[in-house]
Amino acid sequence: MSLPEGVEELTQTFLREIGLNLTPTFRETPEAIWVELEGPDNYLLLERQGIVLESLQLLMGKVAARQLNLAKRLVVDCEGRRRQEEEDLLHQALQAAEQVRRDGRQQELPPMNAYDRRLVHLELAQIEGVSTSSVDVPGGEGLKKIVISPA
Repeated sequence: MSLPEGVEELTQTFLREIGLNLTPTFRETPEAIWVELEGPDNYLLLERQGIVLESLQLLMGKVAARQLNLAKRLVVDCEGRRRQEEEDLLHQALQAAEQVRRDGRQQELPPMNAYDRRLVHLELAQIEGVSTSSVDVPGGEGLKKIVISPA
């Protein structure tokens, strides 16, 4: 797969304008375009539980969607933090699904964004004996939680 036009330039512009000494590498999957950032300023993105990394991803994603008409999600990662978060989320979901299969009682996962919910729904669709649904969270501003039920 070739990287959609403008993603590299957009990333370089963001890094230059905010003054971070980081080097991006790019990887495309069917669901997303991953921008992995490495360099001396890594620690700035990872402080405070990665809130700066989260903010940078949000801003870059909005600009990429608007200016580049990017259809895929832009995932900005640093030191594998996002990849680890996804693995942890899927592990948590699989454990909950196994619990549902064992005791027959539904389980709820914490509120999450649409991308994370999609990952969980796809992963748990492969598990026999359980089904998933998304439920609104009051005041959740786009966040929903997944309910895992016996099939």
